[in-house]
Amino acid sequence: RIIIGTSGWGSKISFNKSYEIGSKLIELGINNFDTAPNYGSGYSHHILNQLSKNYKMSVDTKFGDITIPSFKELAKRFYRFHDYKSFKRSLGYLQLSRNVRKNFYFWRIENLKKNLGFFFEDLKDSNINILYLHSPPLGTINKQYLIELDKFLKSKKIKLGISWPNEKDIDLLIDQFSHIQLQISFEFYLKHQNKLIKNFRSVYINSILKNQNLTTNNKENYSLLKDILKDFQYENNYKFVIGINSMNSFEKLTKYSLINKKL
Repeated sequence: RIIIGTSGWGSKISFNKSYEIGSKLIELGINNFDTAPNYGSGYSHHILNQLSKNYKMSVDTKFGDITIPSFKELAKRFYRFHDYKSFKRSLGYLQLSRNVRKNFYFWRIENLKKNLGFFFEDLKDSNINILYLHSPPLGTINKQYLIELDKFLKSKKIKLGISWPNEKDIDLLIDQFSHIQLQISFEFYLKHQNKLIKNFRSVYINSILKNQNLTTNNKENYSLLKDILKDFQYENNYKFVIGINSMNSFEKLTKYSLINKKL
């Protein structure tokens, strides 16, 4: 039930250290990773694809994750690049303005398909499990749009998901698209808990450890984590996205015994 978030793979931690952590996680039995084109300053896709060459794993990624060029951003990508090809490709996802997300054309299925060619090349050795629409603005999605996109992704053997949806779109998703994958914050889950439990087949809770400030190893925090997990009805397909962006956070995950399924 654990999915590993990789937002810092290639930026907060180097290519080699990211690969090392990824390998250890897979060897422990956790082989599902959550990413986006600009995670890790554009290198997360590349790192996960390299892992996929040697391990059986699945990758969830996102469309709509935006980063704009800046001196700091370019410097991070240059400093961390693993080879010239990966550095050059990392620039391909940059957008000139964050306002592009408000542009209806950006979310059109024709534009999404064009961009997905880049995703597929980046992750060509990976098993892409879910493609999330990342925080689509209100008015972007509707019944026909989701039907068409779902059909297209199924033809590629990829599941459709929405990460960080607009709260006003929840009723549409519940009424007609409860089969899609939903990635939300723990606070969002608590706010809409009754609706989600009754209707959605797959709910992915993001940053549960961060949001609950479970950063120490004392018994009080360990007990709190157990209480949180007990609240979830396991007959539903709940999973938890946990960001592991350092060896320290990897060790904390093992200490909470989530990997060993002792909870």
